[in-house]
Amino acid sequence: MVSHWGTDINSLGCYSYDAVGRPHDLYARMRTPVDNLFFAGEATCSKFPGTVHGAFATGVMAAKECYQSFAENDSDLALFQPVMAETASSKLVPLRISRM
Repeated sequence: MVSHWGTDINSLGCYSYDAVGRPHDLYARMRTPVDNLFFAGEATCSKFPGTVHGAFATGVMAAKECYQSFAENDSDLALFQPVMAETASSKLVPLRISRM
C-alpha cells in the first residue's frame, strides 16, 4: 500500500514539527483541558511529535485525564465501563488508511 498524502486534498502533505526557539512547555500548554474538553494528537506530544504513536500516547493520556476529572467531579462512573469487548465480531475487516 502506498500513501499519496502529499496530494491528498484533505491534508495536502501537512505535518507538525518543532520550531526553533519554541517555548519548552508548548506541548503541555496545548494539552491543557478547557472545561470538559481534552486535547490530544501528534501535535501535542513532546516525546514523539508528528508520529502516529505520539498521537496514540496523547490520546491515552487525555482519556485518563478525562476519566480522572469525572471521577473527581462526579460520583457515578458507571457510564464509563468498557463496552467494546461485548460487540466483538468474528469477522475482522482491515482498516484502509490511505487513498490509492
